[in-house]
Amino acid sequence: MQRIFIFATALMISLSSTALAQFVPTLGESTPRACPQQPQEPDWIANIDIREAHKGNLVQLMYRAQGLEAVATNNDCSCETRFPSWEAAQQYYYEHYAGLERWEVLEKIDEYRRAANAHRKVAQPMCEQQGNW
Repeated sequence: MQRIFIFATALMISLSSTALAQFVPTLGESTPRACPQQPQEPDWIANIDIREAHKGNLVQLMYRAQGLEAVATNNDCSCETRFPSWEAAQQYYYEHYAGLERWEVLEKIDEYRRAANAHRKVAQPMCEQQGNW
């Protein structure tokens, strides 16, 4: 009986690992699906200390909201509109948010997430139609 249990367990593990292998994404993290030539995220965000990750997350959400707002406002989902330079988001962060406490940054993250999601509702159908989603 114990042999059957061991065999069944081994079989389930083997089958589950085979099934999981089918879900491995074919595109790497560095290969965006839309607009493959989009500006690369600044190094300081990618290499930020784990204790400061919320600051990098804020800049990422600011950037996302900025691009989606531009698409929704301009009715244009070109790569240049959806994925502008990171410079404006970084500069605004440094001028307005760099000195905030962690809890204040987390509040700003929520605000930018809500803004990005609101703009996404307008931008996504347009971008899908243009093949940039």
